[in-house]
Amino acid sequence: MSTTMQVLSNTANGNKEKSVYYTIRVATKIVDYSHIYPAQTKDLTTYHDDEFVKHLMGPRTFLDKNFNKIDKAETDLTNVVIEENDLDEKYGLTFDCYPFPSLDLYVQLTAASSINAARKIVQQVKETNDQIIAVNWYGGRHHCHKSHAAGFCYVNDVVLSINILRKNLGSVFYLDLDLHHGDGVENAFKFSKKVATCSIHRYDIGFYPGTGSLKSSRENTYNIPTEKGLNDSSMLWIIKEIVAPLISNFGPRAIVIQCGCDGLALDTHKEWNMTIKGYRDSIDWILSHFSEIPIMLLGGGGYSHTETAKCWTYLTGSVLGVSDIDTWDILPEHKNLDAYEKDGFRFWTDHNSGPSKMKDHNSVEYLNDIKTHLLSL
Repeated sequence: MSTTMQVLSNTANGNKEKSVYYTIRVATKIVDYSHIYPAQTKDLTTYHDDEFVKHLMGPRTFLDKNFNKIDKAETDLTNVVIEENDLDEKYGLTFDCYPFPSLDLYVQLTAASSINAARKIVQQVKETNDQIIAVNWYGGRHHCHKSHAAGFCYVNDVVLSINILRKNLGSVFYLDLDLHHGDGVENAFKFSKKVATCSIHRYDIGFYPGTGSLKSSRENTYNIPTEKGLNDSSMLWIIKEIVAPLISNFGPRAIVIQCGCDGLALDTHKEWNMTIKGYRDSIDWILSHFSEIPIMLLGGGGYSHTETAKCWTYLTGSVLGVSDIDTWDILPEHKNLDAYEKDGFRFWTDHNSGPSKMKDHNSVEYLNDIKTHLLSL
């Protein structure tokens, strides 16, 4: 069966790992089809609160006018932000969701990237019987809530895109592979019978966002809280033994996968022990075993920007059937090449070619207990 492939992209401020990914993808000559138009207020308010959207889209005169002077004006910037935006704290625009220049355009483009991917899927379903895979690494902002930003997520493009798929195709299964619990998406659909959410994440005292326990799971809301050190084989076991039966039982008309890369062994969190090829193996298994269902792949977290860029580039190449991805070596010239100096300007290194020595604390007994609980709901 052939594959209808759409790689959707945009550029926006405040996304270093996305920027690095974009340039490495262009440099490696991976083909993409980009049709991105900024989302309108009416698109955002299909889920988000009207006043929240109004505040996000409101003018930030000082920030926008001083875009090129931010470093020099850091002290003044702090004072002006407080004076101009008294409601920032109410809407979560503080700490990890601080305002930045052209925030309104960033929100519009981030939302639009996933909205347009969903619309493209709906269109393709009507036009082809081929497998449909939409790829948008700029999406996946799973922490944003209906009326406030959170966890570096200013808009929940995931929810906006799922709503389009749900309304046009029917039931949707959402799988979250990010290191952090997909709380924003879960909350949006916790009372829905047409959307099932499943989040595989690190869960521990003090670990953000502090939600996603096994006990919080119920029908169509499945949480797989993992211990430290989750590796490739454990992730693939979870996909085969837990996620696949959940998908089959739910019978979705579309699948959305959030592919955060903060579980990589080289990520600064150092909580999981996943490799680039391990992510590929798990995602590829889903793509091959549910090939009759349209699937959207979204981005997400990733705090080692270069490794995240490599992972998404590798995943894109894998989905497109690029034959030499396992032998990629010297990175082609591109504007962010200097970021890879520590890697010797190579795609594969001794560090990212395999897992670290971190122990996997997710025992077979522990994972089987999760399986038994979730499949009994």
